[in-house]
Amino acid sequence: MVFGLTLTDSSNLSDMSKTVVATALANVEPAGPVRSLVNSISIENGAKQVTLPLWGRMTANPLTEGVDISSTTQMSVSVRNLTATEHGLLTFVSDRLKNQNNENVLSEVGQMQGLAVGRRLDLDLVALFDGVSKTFPGAGADGTFSDIAGATSYLKTDNNSAFGPAIGAVNGVFHPEQIRRFVQEASGIPSVGLDSNAPIPTGMSADVVQNYFRGNEKLFATKIWEDGNISRDSTAQANAKGAVFIDKAFALAVANEVYSESGRHITLRGEQIVTVMEWGELEIVDEWATEFHSIAAAIA
Repeated sequence: MVFGLTLTDSSNLSDMSKTVVATALANVEPAGPVRSLVNSISIENGAKQVTLPLWGRMTANPLTEGVDISSTTQMSVSVRNLTATEHGLLTFVSDRLKNQNNENVLSEVGQMQGLAVGRRLDLDLVALFDGVSKTFPGAGADGTFSDIAGATSYLKTDNNSAFGPAIGAVNGVFHPEQIRRFVQEASGIPSVGLDSNAPIPTGMSADVVQNYFRGNEKLFATKIWEDGNISRDSTAQANAKGAVFIDKAFALAVANEVYSESGRHITLRGEQIVTVMEWGELEIVDEWATEFHSIAAAIA
């Protein structure tokens, strides 16, 4: 059923929208870390897509003194086109609830809508991990620091003749249960279970145990990020797919940042609040990312 909305610019409605959108904006980013780790591009107003040129590297050759350079070096470029689609949701706030003048309720609407949009954005970016060709260590295996080191080393190797090795900071995004195995490896805690009587190890292991949650540990020049939006499969091992990558391995094109609008519905006696964001995502260079596929089962 399509609802007919009577829109208004009344101060009451304007204040409601401001309360909701301010909270929504504040909560899009905390819903998932991947947006801040990939190459983000804006689609300008009036454009349906953004074109991302990728310049291929050139080759320099030895020269002989006094001898003319007889051949030119051709430049190459690959083009990636990113388009955006809308993502959003609608929430109904009744007059009875609104007339209670409970600003906390409106903030909660904004918070939950912002988190929902941010989670959808993060899920779309996480879905790109599954399309990466190179995988460490593989389903059925516990991921280790050695696997992170191997993945990072792979990125830094000249695996792509057109674009060369990955340059820049390397980030690893993992399911929390994948990260737990890194912590257990570093701290010496048995992987089968946790001994509540065992003291927290000292030195580096203590720091890993206490600070692994989001981007606090640098290991093998790779920063570790936790993402609870990463799903697990239905096997007993509950394998999950994270990724180790540089920012330019993936691109996010944003046409419109998150925004909220309100509309009056007379017969339902309330306001409909819609929050929308418009984006598109794409893998750019396959060899600049590795899928991290490993066991993510919870402690029984």
